[in-house]
Amino acid sequence: MVFYAYVKQVTDNSTYRYVIVFASRAVADEWWRAVSTSSVVKFTESIRRVNAQFYTHDVNLANAANSLTTTGVATQFLGKVFFTLQYDLGGRILSIIPPLDNNFVDHISGNSFFIRSKASPNEHWYCPLQGTKSVYVSNTERTRFRVSRTSSSTAGTVMIGSDEIAITLTAVNLSINVLPESGQVIVSNAPRTGLKFSDFLGKFSAGPTLYKDGKSLSSRELFYMEDGEEWELV
Repeated sequence: MVFYAYVKQVTDNSTYRYVIVFASRAVADEWWRAVSTSSVVKFTESIRRVNAQFYTHDVNLANAANSLTTTGVATQFLGKVFFTLQYDLGGRILSIIPPLDNNFVDHISGNSFFIRSKASPNEHWYCPLQGTKSVYVSNTERTRFRVSRTSSSTAGTVMIGSDEIAITLTAVNLSINVLPESGQVIVSNAPRTGLKFSDFLGKFSAGPTLYKDGKSLSSRELFYMEDGEEWELV
């Protein structure tokens, strides 16, 4: 689904105001990664991300709209992003972008999140840590996890699908890992290597309903697999 943002000229209050349309929220974050890490210094100095839907630029250095056509910046997004120039202040017209969902969360490396099923939002990852190191999917309990890029000096940056990540508990120094034989997700002292941020989109899945004394429990074991479900950070 398309995602929108504003970009404003930082040196005045009347010119070079755009609405940016991205093919998706993921594309918006990937475009920002490309721009913010570009070797073309005038763009990294010009464009700033205030939040997920608001950027500023200094067109005296570089116009954000030109990021799509300037070699070494973000030309790979030419078919996934477009900019629409808005009226100057005197025009008194502004295209209002749709509001974000109330549950929108910025994917900032090093922040803590609950992790819930996109298909069943009442189901969250849960790690009781009482006699077990298993991670469950529960519709009555939930555990907060810290999600961070594994690359050094990346705390506070926006995470994108290709980033390798570590998922850790916030309460104790234990990380998400996977049992190689079964694919069951557990917590351990050593984090799972090779996890990517995009794995939340289809590499984790809840197992069958658990039973005790013939009665169904409110939790299911979590597994890492190829054909998993979608999960979101909240």
